[in-house]
Amino acid sequence: MFINTSPALKGTIYIFFSAFMYATLPILVKLAYTAGLSPGSTLLLRYFFSFILLAIMIKIFRYGRILSLSPWVIAQGIFLTVSGLFYFLALQSLSAGLTTVIFFAHPVIVALLSILIFQEEFVPQLHLGLALALVGIAMIAGLGGSANELSPRGITFALMACLGYSLYSLIGQKTLVHYAPLSITATLSLLAVIIILPVYHADLFLLATLSLTQILITMAMAVLNTLLAVLFFLKGIQKIGAARATLISTAEPVFCIIMAFLILGETLSGWEFLGSGMVLVSMLLAVSARPSSMGNL
Repeated sequence: MFINTSPALKGTIYIFFSAFMYATLPILVKLAYTAGLSPGSTLLLRYFFSFILLAIMIKIFRYGRILSLSPWVIAQGIFLTVSGLFYFLALQSLSAGLTTVIFFAHPVIVALLSILIFQEEFVPQLHLGLALALVGIAMIAGLGGSANELSPRGITFALMACLGYSLYSLIGQKTLVHYAPLSITATLSLLAVIIILPVYHADLFLLATLSLTQILITMAMAVLNTLLAVLFFLKGIQKIGAARATLISTAEPVFCIIMAFLILGETLSGWEFLGSGMVLVSMLLAVSARPSSMGNL
């Protein structure tokens, strides 16, 4: 795949695919809720099916061990799962737009921590790219256009989700040196099931009466939003480093808006078009930035 291309370009393509896969999640979640699933049962099925599919793939193609039970991989899985749980909690008291704006501040945290931890060189293009990405996402979400009173509890949850995802990304830059992306993704999926199960144990009775539609929708979530999305993201970090990878991943809200427009018939405002353009420009800046030490693990 991607023969005769540089590691930086390969990493960019991996993250681009990951962002697109993640962006299908809202549509699939709406379909899952329409089919009668609850948030808890949807999360459990998504990660359960992800683990099963990954375990089968690893065994069939002999990609090595199914689980990577290193303390760093376990920590990575905990941060990813906790980030997702906090994100769902934030959505209970904040709008989806504002939650997205706060959550997608994680490139700033990753970039700053990458300088301190991995001594990555943070060139001017990335500074400008970060600014454009955050402003663009704010425009997409309509920040400043709402007079609703904000919930301190919701903001706290959204910030915790942002921090959790940032730490997941940074740890991924370390674990990928020693462990295969498929094994890491399988481990993350199993850990998610173990962590989510006690939180949403009341939804377990729904799993005994699953319909074919519910199974197919959650299987699609497992393949697109977990298996492929996480796998491409980890492989992208392996090629270009956490700072640049998380910046390019801010294309996800743009993909969400485009798919909502094409599939669900939702319209885009002028601010959303402008914000999408700014995020796309930030991606170009991230790609054109001089690699130097970025991406060297």
